[in-house]
Amino acid sequence: MYVKRFEEIHKDMFQQCGGKAAHLGELTHLNLNVPKGFNIIGDAFFYHLKKNQLEDQIMEIAETLRYEDFQDLEEKTEKIRKLIINVPIPEEIEQEIIEQYERLSGDKQEEPFVAVRSSVAVKDSPISSFPGMMDTFHYIQGAKNVLEKVKECWASVWSSRATFSRHTKGIEHSKAIIAPTVQLMVNSEVAGVLFTLNPINGSKEDIVIEANWGLGETAVSGKSTNDLFIIHKDPFKIKDRRIGRKHQTFIQDKRGGATWVEVEPERVMKPTLTDFQIQELCRVGMTIEEHYGYPQDIEWAYEKGKLYVLQARKAKTPGE
Repeated sequence: MYVKRFEEIHKDMFQQCGGKAAHLGELTHLNLNVPKGFNIIGDAFFYHLKKNQLEDQIMEIAETLRYEDFQDLEEKTEKIRKLIINVPIPEEIEQEIIEQYERLSGDKQEEPFVAVRSSVAVKDSPISSFPGMMDTFHYIQGAKNVLEKVKECWASVWSSRATFSRHTKGIEHSKAIIAPTVQLMVNSEVAGVLFTLNPINGSKEDIVIEANWGLGETAVSGKSTNDLFIIHKDPFKIKDRRIGRKHQTFIQDKRGGATWVEVEPERVMKPTLTDFQIQELCRVGMTIEEHYGYPQDIEWAYEKGKLYVLQARKAKTPGE
């Protein structure tokens, strides 16, 4: 079995499912509003390489990488990515992915839009996150397209930046685990991140929320200034509210995927969140922190006024 639904996953399965999926499974068990989805476990990637006789070819290229030469690194990692993408997914894995994708549609006749995102770990290591290193794909529709994006997600473990990062950290390339998640797309009007500590000064008395229009990538990309809210934890009280100039947003592209567009002038300086939503986010954030027992970095989104939890991981304290 190479595919697991979130309901079958918990936080201790990160070596099997990668950090993102392990925590999505855990959050699902907390009865939080996590979009439905599934994970293609790490063994599927290694089986894909073995079945298509790619292991030796990849290692031969990897052994010649010149990390100080960006062009050499980019050209050779691109060769590796093409090897992974240009061969078929083993039939048994393909069938499991198609079956689980079709289940996501529920009673609806139309094939659902999903996000295909990387979930990673390192064999025999507590490392379960490489933020921003692997690829994410939005608004993917149709089983055939999902299969292609799973391969591209697998291949992104050999992006030049991920490869360079492993090299600088002394991590063997063969120990990289990548286990893509396929999750129902949240077509959010507002999204962002929440920290159950202050990431600037490390205060555990604060909750910090950053928010922007559109998908979560808007809030983390740095292309547009976010709204910032600092809230005292007990009781919840807004200490600081800074409304940013939100001039760009990342939304669904009718031609497929997602795209950057200009924000309407009347929304540039309009607050993204109401006080009620800020309180709701704080309650959910504290539920997650109390469950794990340490500060959290949480991705969230609102679609039609409904809050969704998209990801949670241990928050880094200043200096980490």
